[in-house]
Amino acid sequence: MKRNAIRMFGLNALAALLTACGGAAEPDGAAEMPEEAVTEEMSGASALVGEWRLVEIDMGDGQDFTPSGDAVPTLNFTAEANPTGSRIFNGSGGCNRVMGGYDAGSTGRITFTSGPAMTMMACPDLVMRLEQVFVMGLEAARTYEVEGDRLSIDFGGGTLRMERVVG
Repeated sequence: MKRNAIRMFGLNALAALLTACGGAAEPDGAAEMPEEAVTEEMSGASALVGEWRLVEIDMGDGQDFTPSGDAVPTLNFTAEANPTGSRIFNGSGGCNRVMGGYDAGSTGRITFTSGPAMTMMACPDLVMRLEQVFVMGLEAARTYEVEGDRLSIDFGGGTLRMERVVG
């Protein structure tokens, strides 16, 4: 009940803000966007929505990273937006929880806009090193490509290669 009240407060506040700034608001509190903008922006991001597991980090120099055991980084991309309008992601770096916002469009561009914020737990050195490179890759992300159940995120110095978690 509290969660719904908070969510409704947020939607009503957003609608009031849009109205005050000259924007129109739908009766249910959702902002109205031109249809072509919704279609273009949603189509790229919708391919990302869901949970992904890291398969490898290709550093492009032969110094690749491959997760092992239970310490496998994951990302869960949602269609839900945060107050800035970016969509929300969360997951694990292999040791610590990661979360923040992302912007992605049909052009293949991706930006992690707020975060990744992380918890601060200590884990074995190899797990921490993989997590560090994974998070640095997210921070420097430039483009993404989804092919079936495979996701590649280019970060300029390499590529995060992930697979969709099914079930």
